[in-house]
Formats: sequence, structure tokens, C-alpha cells
Amino acid sequence: MFGLLSMFLTAPFYRKLSLRSGLTIAGTLIAVSFALYGLSTSYFAYLFAAAVTGLGWGLGTMIPTALLLDRWFISKRTTAIGICYASTGLSTLGIPSLLTSMVESMGLRTTFLIESAGTILIVLVAFLLLRNDPAQIGLQPYCYNAQQKQLLSERPPIHLTKLQWGFLIPMAVCTGAITNVGYSHLSVLTNANGFDPHTTALAIMVSGITLTCIKLVFGQLTDRLSMYRCNWLFGVLLLLGFVLLCVMGTHKVLLFVGITTLSAGLVLGTVGLTTWAGDLSGSKQYESTVRRFQISYASGGLIFSSIPGILADHFNGSYVPAYMMFFLCALFILVTIQIIYRKILLH
Repeated sequence: MFGLLSMFLTAPFYRKLSLRSGLTIAGTLIAVSFALYGLSTSYFAYLFAAAVTGLGWGLGTMIPTALLLDRWFISKRTTAIGICYASTGLSTLGIPSLLTSMVESMGLRTTFLIESAGTILIVLVAFLLLRNDPAQIGLQPYCYNAQQKQLLSERPPIHLTKLQWGFLIPMAVCTGAITNVGYSHLSVLTNANGFDPHTTALAIMVSGITLTCIKLVFGQLTDRLSMYRCNWLFGVLLLLGFVLLCVMGTHKVLLFVGITTLSAGLVLGTVGLTTWAGDLSGSKQYESTVRRFQISYASGGLIFSSIPGILADHFNGSYVPAYMMFFLCALFILVTIQIIYRKILLH
């Protein structure tokens, strides 16, 4: 909740502070929250630590990161965003096992304090490396050539109607629902279907590797195929993944094929969302468009977080109805973004 609320503060926060300073403060808040978790001895102290975590997360998520990348990349921006998102996926491949070992050997409190120190170190390195603008160190934003720089550096404004925004905001909410809630409930779905813990863990690992790899190549694909065609390609994969997970029962082949195709399609919920914001806005509108999309995205994760459990309670513990709902959300996302792309960008 505090993460979502703090997103509304990003506009005044980054008007007062540079992106470099603001991101440093946000990262420091995360480090402080880990220390608070390690030192807390009461329920309310843990709640305060969680609030600090949310504040740091909301001020330092993709909104300032997208703005920073927009300053540094005129072309290959989607590739840069994909690399940024892929780095978050890489952390899920080995870090959880390491943290589990640390908790077992040193205890939870000590592990939190070590995480706090590690985060401070990362924040310090980032502060030393980051610059608000390439001109600060005598560089130009990355671009293929001078002609493309002239065409792309100052994107003309795009005037979306109230009706179009009336569809785009719910679309971003649904994107947050399937990317956050749908993805996080995959292990619950497989357990409810009767798969053993080893199979579930292997499927989640395959999912993480697939999503990370697709994020890395997504920018190259959009350069070759266009974002409009990539929306169709990965949107269909997303829909197919939800269908396969709904009908898989206890078939392992359907589980692994379904979770792989779904994970590939979920790139639209990460790199795709930020790319849509850039395509549907001019240079001066980009900040407000990214902020609208990201706030709606976070709202979707919060609004839908309890719905899968509620549906499971009404359907004898089955999470298939929840994934049918996510299928409908994905269908709405694909239809909405493609209609608006055709209307705004292809005419």
C-alpha cells in the first residue's frame, strides 16, 4: 500500500531532486528497511519497516528508471529497458537459495542486517556510476546515426482522447494483475493441481529463466518486427499459456509448455508496458504517461491480490477459475493495445 501511495509522490519528488539523488534516497530507504526488519522486536515495528520498504520501492521503481533510460537512449531504448528488467529476474535464480542458507546458518535477524549492508554498498556503487544526463560526462545519448537522432530525439506529442485513456488505464491495471498476481500464484496453481514440490520448483525455475531470456532479446525483436507485431506475437503466447495452464490437469508436459509460453508472453507486462508508454506519448508527455501506467500497474497487483484465493474458496480449492479470469484480462489487454496502436501509430 505504501509503495502504491508513494508512486503518487514521484512527480514532486523528482522535480525537487535529480534522478541520481532521488534514486539514491530510494535505495537507501530499502537498505534502512532491511535494517529495521533485523532490529525489530514488535509487530508495529515490523509494520513500520514494511512502510519504509514500500516508500523506497514506490519512489525508486520503473518510473525514474524509465526517465533515466529515456535520457541516455534515443534508439535501442527498448533493449535497455529489457536489460534493466532482466536484471531483476536474474536475482531470483540464485539469491533465494543463498538467503535460505544464510537464515539457516546465521538466523533471520543477521541475514536482514547483511542484506541492509549489501544494499548500501549497491546504492553507493550506483551513485558513483549514475549521471542524470550523458552531457554531464561529455557524451551524447546512444543513437544509430545523426539522421535517426534528429527523427527520434524530440518525439512529437500524441493526443489521446478521454475514451482511449478510459481503456488504457484498466488495461494497465489488468497488466499488473496478470504480471504480479498471476505470476506469483503459479506455484499455488501447480500445488493445487497435485504436482509434487520438486516439479513445482523446476517449473518456476524454467519460468524465471524463460522470462529473463525473453526480456534480453525483446528489444532486438521490436527493432526487427515493430512493437505492433510483437504485441500480437507475445500476446498470443500469453493467451496460449493461460489456456494450457487451465487445461493441464496433472500432465507435466502441458505444465512445462504452458508455463514457458506464459512466461514468454509476460514480457508485455514488464518491458512491454514501458515501451507502450513511450510509443503513446511525445517527449514532454513521457514522464506523465509512464507514471500513469506504473501507478495503474501497481494498483492492479493490489486490487487483484486476494481474488485468486476468494475464487479458490468458492470452487473447492481450484485456482483454474482465477487463471480463466487472467486469460480474460490478457485478452482485454491485447485487444485494447492493438486497437489503440492501429488508431494512433499506424494511421
